[in-house]
Amino acid sequence: MKNIFTLLLAAGLFFALAGNTYAQENHGGALNAFFKFGEDASIAAHYEFQVADNITVSPEARFWFSGENDMALGGRADYYFDSLFGLPEKWDIWAGVDAGFLIGDGDSFTVNAHAGVEYRFTNAIGIIFEFAGGITSSGGIGVAFHL
Repeated sequence: MKNIFTLLLAAGLFFALAGNTYAQENHGGALNAFFKFGEDASIAAHYEFQVADNITVSPEARFWFSGENDMALGGRADYYFDSLFGLPEKWDIWAGVDAGFLIGDGDSFTVNAHAGVEYRFTNAIGIIFEFAGGITSSGGIGVAFHL
């Protein structure tokens, strides 16, 4: 996890030193759907609401294909580094935390950390890569629909 944050920090310094300025981007109104890989593969989705500059919160659901958990319901909060890094609107980089309740054989509460990147092909659709760490969190690839 340290390597991911070090990479994000280095990328931010690179873009900040480039001196480009971009308009403040709205990160809310995005429906993100993922295929999560790893030991317990699953699908997940969340819908982002922007609550402040560069900050979103989202309700989230995750469904496992197998394993001891059937589904998880919770929420997440993300901070977008786009303006800090001076990224063009086609790119998003974020980090955040998610928490929720696991429903299945081992009902419990869990908290995880994640970081990700998105590239938008159009104003409405992008591809997402996310990296995560925690008890129930795993990396994934997904699609973003900006509504």
